[in-house]
Amino acid sequence: MTALSGRRALWLGLAAVLAVALLGRALLLASGAVSFHSDEAVVALMARHILHGERPVFFYGQAYMGSLDPWLVAFGFSLLGETVQTIRLVQSALFLCVVAASYGAAFVLSSRVDVAVIAGLTLAVPNVLVALYTTATLGGYNETLLLGALIVLLGFPIRRGGAGLWRWALIGLLAGLGWWTNALIAVYLLPLAILLLVRLWRGRAEGARLLIGPAVALLAFALGSGPWWLFALQNDFAPLRFLAGAPNAGFASAESTQPFGVRLLGLLAFGLPAALGLRFPWSPEWFFPILGGVVLVIYLLALIALIRRRAALLPGGRGLMLGMTALLAAVFLLSRFSNDPTGRYFLPLTLPLGVMLGAYLTPQPPLRRERGSEERAGSPLLPQSEGGRGMRAAPGLRFAALALILVFHAAGVIAAARASVGLTTQFNVAEHLAADADENVIAFLKSQGITAGYASYWAAFRLAFLSGEAVTFSAALPPRDDLDWTPFYDRYPPYRAAADAAPPVFVTANTPALDAELIGLFAQAGVTCSAETIGPYTVFYAFDRPEAVPRPPFAFR
Repeated sequence: MTALSGRRALWLGLAAVLAVALLGRALLLASGAVSFHSDEAVVALMARHILHGERPVFFYGQAYMGSLDPWLVAFGFSLLGETVQTIRLVQSALFLCVVAASYGAAFVLSSRVDVAVIAGLTLAVPNVLVALYTTATLGGYNETLLLGALIVLLGFPIRRGGAGLWRWALIGLLAGLGWWTNALIAVYLLPLAILLLVRLWRGRAEGARLLIGPAVALLAFALGSGPWWLFALQNDFAPLRFLAGAPNAGFASAESTQPFGVRLLGLLAFGLPAALGLRFPWSPEWFFPILGGVVLVIYLLALIALIRRRAALLPGGRGLMLGMTALLAAVFLLSRFSNDPTGRYFLPLTLPLGVMLGAYLTPQPPLRRERGSEERAGSPLLPQSEGGRGMRAAPGLRFAALALILVFHAAGVIAAARASVGLTTQFNVAEHLAADADENVIAFLKSQGITAGYASYWAAFRLAFLSGEAVTFSAALPPRDDLDWTPFYDRYPPYRAAADAAPPVFVTANTPALDAELIGLFAQAGVTCSAETIGPYTVFYAFDRPEAVPRPPFAFR
């Protein structure tokens, strides 16, 4: 093989992987199966407000998850219009970048095109968790995956030394942007930083020269994460309190209330199965358990091979992938992220899982031990590993294992898309609101001259965005029939001010117990109103004595 043919194989592999990813994403978008909910609507509204001059730093009502994603969506809105489809296109463009960056990261970790292709294909044909959260946006998961893969792609080669300061600066800038966007970037950053610092310490650089690169990276990190620090200084270090799990007055709670045993169960029974595609984020049940069990066994064998140094990775790659996996598990067990059952916080595992699988399914010659082999390991012409021969099986069996996983991913997405709720970001399917009635309820509200009111979280922001904010609602009503409510649902104060100043209107959605409680409150206050049911929505309006109508917040029980 010549150097030219090696480069050609690398680029042809990338082109093939991106073609598969583009085809799959086009089919998913055409299906219309990814539903739109208020979490995503908040991002969309932030993007709209950015175009009108607002400059949010974090997701509304939170001291975490920076506004990089709304800024990118705002750019998409400026080009293509303020629609849900534009959001989908922006996220899909980011997804293709994630696939390309992950392909590159897998290559620099292994110096093998086949490892990169396998890792790229596991993303190009994603499982349901990855497909969902790279199509619908909840405020930065695509960006975190992209920035993390780029950090590995640019940072891992530094272990061989000789990196220019521009590379250190770029890594620091990307890491800073990632820190502002989502603290999960630490899953990529911390293991890589440890690897590089250990290699630098063992290298030939001495004295101040040893510190120049990391110092430049730290300065660039401070620049990239500047919005995070500025917000912290202006808001009593609320982002730090969030990370520490401390009470966070004025922002969404950061407490982790689950006992350690429950968190461990969440890791093993919910988080990891979702990351492997064994279950859907909104359901505890396994999808196609028999085939899923085989997929689980393949990944376990790949993990064992990695631990036993029998995977086709360059020196340092094994430790980096294991470090990322272990750190993510630790973050989940020790932080508030363990409260989430969807598995979305396990998205950073997509890179280690893909690389692990690619390294396991790739036949590998023994490690060359001659002097300077590591320096030559970056060449696709001289494949190197930390030892072992990869999967000791016939090529047909290796291909079958990969095909089985990709078929399992595709089958899961197809099954989810054909289900009644489609692919939904709702934690609980019971709270899923079908989109069929959205246009009708917005038309009804406009026909009645209603421009503001009170609603549940899952109705408020969705209707606000879909109506172009012709009607806006304060999320002041409980979203579920357990009537549990927190002020953090009411994320945007201007909507509350508009609702308080307008004639009273209440919009509920699939909450008969809440409807009964409201009717009781109205009767107790001696007021009557009209009620209109449209799909899952019920609108209480036209009160006979508006001044006597009780206003939220309510203490129902």
